[in-house]
Amino acid sequence: MTRAVVSLLLLWLLQDSFGDTQPQETESLSSLFIQRDISAELKSLKDLVNQQGTTLEELKTELVKMQQENAEQAVELSATKRELEQLKNASAAQASAVSAMKTDLHTLKTKSAGKVAFSAALGLPAGLRGPIDAETSLVYKNVLTNIGNAYNPSTGIFTAPFRGVYYIRFTAGVYDNNKKNIGLNLYKNGQHLLHLGENSIDGYAKHVSSGVTLVLAAEDQVYTRLPANYVVWDDSYFRTSFSGFLLFPM
Repeated sequence: MTRAVVSLLLLWLLQDSFGDTQPQETESLSSLFIQRDISAELKSLKDLVNQQGTTLEELKTELVKMQQENAEQAVELSATKRELEQLKNASAAQASAVSAMKTDLHTLKTKSAGKVAFSAALGLPAGLRGPIDAETSLVYKNVLTNIGNAYNPSTGIFTAPFRGVYYIRFTAGVYDNNKKNIGLNLYKNGQHLLHLGENSIDGYAKHVSSGVTLVLAAEDQVYTRLPANYVVWDDSYFRTSFSGFLLFPM
């Protein structure tokens, strides 16, 4: 448009120079300038259209590229979902395997539950144990049977390996003594359960024995104690003993 203004100005100047004597030549010259301006404007518009066309093609190419990337991402997402599903299935299979192992372990425990039994005696050296002025735990170090290793010969304590019904038996004997009472106390986890004994005046040779059925939980402890000022006797014949075994698990 600037060129058109310049052209009109030139025409005006030419009119002032030549006057009215050359009107036809002035009109021709004006038409020539206008045609050149229009051609220039058309060329500028064509260049702009071409440039916009190039930009459009670039946008189309970018759009195609983005569509391809989206398609690839969709494929990757689908693969990730499949892997996640596989992991879930594997986790479920592992949980099932763990459950099966727990069942097998419980079965093994149940099978081994029928193999708990012990029997031990004070044994040698021959002679009296007691009297002592305080109640004392008895430790039966001569082990005859200890299937399942639930009895500890170092402490004299039987520890239930699992919940079940157990039969516990204990005996005591004494010789050449009519001055002290003979007897034992049975304990479970520090709780006194029962007393077994005879008076000193009952004779020089005395024997006592008893048994009890107990429901024991895992880790329950059973043991005997010699009452204060009581005595028991033992020798190689194992007259004072402590025994027990599992009747059935629970």
